Amino acid sequence: MAVVSLMLFVESLQVTIRAAMKQDEDSHNLLLPLTETILDAVVSKLLVKSIQDVIDDDGSVKDTASPELRRYRDQVQALESRLCQLMDKLIRNADNEASLSEVSIVNGRCCIKITGDKSSSFDGLLLSSGSDAGSMIEPIIAVPLNDELQGARALVVRAELEALSKLTDKILLELDNIQILMQETVTLDKVTARARYSIAYDGTLPDLYLPNIEHGIVNAAKDEPASTTSSAQLTKRPWKLFIPNAYHPLLLQQHQENLRRTKKDVASATAEIRRRRIYGQDIAEEDQLASELDFMKIRVSELERNHPIPVDFMIAEETTVLVITGPNTGGKTISLKTVGLASLMAKIGLYILASEPVKIPWFDAVYADIGDEQSLTQSLSTFSGHLKQIG
Repeated sequence: MAVVSLMLFVESLQVTIRAAMKQDEDSHNLLLPLTETILDAVVSKLLVKSIQDVIDDDGSVKDTASPELRRYRDQVQALESRLCQLMDKLIRNADNEASLSEVSIVNGRCCIKITGDKSSSFDGLLLSSGSDAGSMIEPIIAVPLNDELQGARALVVRAELEALSKLTDKILLELDNIQILMQETVTLDKVTARARYSIAYDGTLPDLYLPNIEHGIVNAAKDEPASTTSSAQLTKRPWKLFIPNAYHPLLLQQHQENLRRTKKDVASATAEIRRRRIYGQDIAEEDQLASELDFMKIRVSELERNHPIPVDFMIAEETTVLVITGPNTGGKTISLKTVGLASLMAKIGLYILASEPVKIPWFDAVYADIGDEQSLTQSLSTFSGHLKQIG
């Protein structure tokens, strides 16, 4: 059913993509490189039908999978019905004044469970017994039917395996095509995930460049102090790295989720107060809700006011090492993590959570040495521990 789901999804996706490409030429040119393979893919409707003919929506094998399977399942149903009638008859005929009887299944065999001191009024095989659990007895008269039922169930399992084996052979013939469909669907899903994330956080498309290739930015304000340089002039400088108003992704995500959750709580509390007023319910509880609502509104105002603080990264072309100093809890580590994550996000096709424009060189690798690396056993101070790790 997972294979069917994939193939039907791809078929639906092809229709959606073709409709989107017809909107305008830009959409066509943008989508074609990404979707060419999946648009050319052939979905085997014959295989889909073969699977749907054999497998039910819940994953079980259908009765119609083969004539043998239907016959064996009918046989099982008939035997179960005969056993049920037999057990009911035995229980009704038994003298139950001092004992209680009920039908139970033990290892697939139909038995009678007897609790109480009185022995059974029929001959049978004692399968298990206990003072609390009672005795499990298989009536002698039911043994042939139980044996026949076990055999019929084994035939059902064999017929199911035969049907599944034939279906597997059909899937194997299409396996290469199915794998291509899967890979292309995953590729598009990753593109969509990156796009949704970038849109959700209003990201900026980075200018990702190779550092050893001339990048053609005019040095218009090289000698001007940063304090007297306008934003437009700053962007014209030959920066090696330029990320204005950069946010740490997790910090921004946490803030947005908290704000969204608090606004939702405000809406729910407002609706509840309105509902209570309409139906004239407990005024005391309404006052308590109103007090909680005021607190929630204050919380929303605080969250909107205390937005995460962005960091500006502007590193000149001639700079090879940047050292950040400052007091504890001053934001040094999170600033380093922000530029590291921005570099990695750009490499995997994500927009950067910063203002425009963003210029990031292609880093072959990003290394991080975070934490206290001192070791008394190795005679390393914190500083020398970091130097060893960096080396």
